[in-house]
Amino acid sequence: MNANIASPTQPALDSTLTLALAVASKAAYNYYSGDPITPPDGYTQREGWTGWDAFLDTGSEEKYGLVFQSLTDSGTFIFAFRGTDSDLDGWEDVHFLTTDFVPSQGSISPTPHVASGFYGIYDSLGEGMTQSMRQQLFSLLATYQPTQLYVTGHSLGAALSQLFSLDLAISQPTTSTNINFASPMVGTDSWQTAYDATIAVGSSIRVYNYWDYVPSLPPDAFGYNTVGAGFVTSFYVKGEWFPHALSRHSIVNLTTVLSNALPLNPQQWVGEFPDYVDSSWTMESAAPPATAPVRWVEKIGQHMAFERSLRPAAA
Repeated sequence: MNANIASPTQPALDSTLTLALAVASKAAYNYYSGDPITPPDGYTQREGWTGWDAFLDTGSEEKYGLVFQSLTDSGTFIFAFRGTDSDLDGWEDVHFLTTDFVPSQGSISPTPHVASGFYGIYDSLGEGMTQSMRQQLFSLLATYQPTQLYVTGHSLGAALSQLFSLDLAISQPTTSTNINFASPMVGTDSWQTAYDATIAVGSSIRVYNYWDYVPSLPPDAFGYNTVGAGFVTSFYVKGEWFPHALSRHSIVNLTTVLSNALPLNPQQWVGEFPDYVDSSWTMESAAPPATAPVRWVEKIGQHMAFERSLRPAAA
């Protein structure tokens, strides 16, 4: 079947909340790398969780996410997942063959079919671990008992955040909102049907860059679909024909665009800023194209033609 990516109809985003979740997503990377962690404004860090990364007979337990608690409302929490940051993560990312999604409690029909790589990180219990990522997350919920939960993540972390959101909605309904960043697609049409029937409209939003390859993965042949509403930005390295995939995918670059765009009406920003990946490059933010994103294989050709158009004309 030919799966479709939803057209870029923009929901309105709360600027303060969305930027707090972007900061939390970046902090989850720092938790893994051991760098200093900066909580979102108005929040304090509480605990973290881990997951099992495996490829064939090789695996390791890795740090994957952080819990933040509001300083002004003790019942409000952020659960933030990090994205790909190790070789094993990369192997998991390309496991596009599907497996059944089974909630922690209860059941759902049709059975959602999701990427086995993402689900393996979420559900696996590796050597030396006493709880899987899934079990740790629900233990943290039992400890803190949030009255308002915000779930977020970037890239791989965005995919994991959506697995958790559906599991939570089925197994332990809680007042929660998922705003994720630069997410690949998590499952096929059965996943889309189950997710969109279970998660309330407006309670799950994908924020992404039109020129980022990751949100259009997996390739069309695997039949994956997006879930939730989409909020699209548009930025790339100015004057460069090369894709610069990391610059287009960066959570920091995306946060810069959002910090300028979200206070505006409409929430789009045209401007320039230094690239976080390579400060010698200049990023250009523009209005998104007025068409839905195309799928991965088609997008490469479209992008390369666009990038070639940016090269200075021959003298």
